[in-house]
Amino acid sequence: MKKLFHLMIIAFIGVFFIYGLTNIILNLKGYNMADFLIAAVMLVFVALLELVLIKQYNRIYSLESIKAQKQIATDKEKAKFEIESKILGSKSRQQLIGADLCIKAKHMAGLPIAEGAEMFVYRCKGKVVFERNQDTIELGIDKVKDILIKTDVEIQKSYVSSAGGAVGGYVLFGPLGAMIGGRTKEKKSTNIEKYLIFSYEKDGDTAYISMEVTNEPNASLFNTNYYDLSKNERKLTSL
Repeated sequence: MKKLFHLMIIAFIGVFFIYGLTNIILNLKGYNMADFLIAAVMLVFVALLELVLIKQYNRIYSLESIKAQKQIATDKEKAKFEIESKILGSKSRQQLIGADLCIKAKHMAGLPIAEGAEMFVYRCKGKVVFERNQDTIELGIDKVKDILIKTDVEIQKSYVSSAGGAVGGYVLFGPLGAMIGGRTKEKKSTNIEKYLIFSYEKDGDTAYISMEVTNEPNASLFNTNYYDLSKNERKLTSL
């Protein structure tokens, strides 16, 4: 729009210059010296103004200028991205990590993060990334055995029915199972708590990472339908 307006001004001044010059030529005999000087000065002024506008137009809209402006815009976007990508959970942060989904959860057990601390969990193609403050922890999907969404009621029932939550020498759902199962008689609230649980292989054993996701509906999108775990190495356990 600005470019078109600039061109219209150049064209208008150009027409005005041609009209003035033509008028002087056609009425040359009727002009006295004073009129001629005034008209000449005005035409020179108009001509100089036209040249200035043309040079300004070329400077602003030349190919080099356009490239320079695009580069400036690119640099600004890059600087903005670098700032925003440091903000945990932001779209820019997701893009930097390579995630297509991010949720906010409360850590329960399994990571070197305090119990109950809020954290961000990113869903990436070949990994799950956990972040809080300056800590970034990655879990490769090739190590993952299962991904579950369990309520505290389900965990308590499993804990009771499996003789104290012990299955094959391990506490079902890891430390989370012990915490939730151990408070079976203490729970008085009717609110249902939901937990996202990753079971994975660590040093030849099964380990668990768990977090509370009661108020995070997108937690269910972390599942075995998204992560194809069938390609992972199958482990045989004799009971």
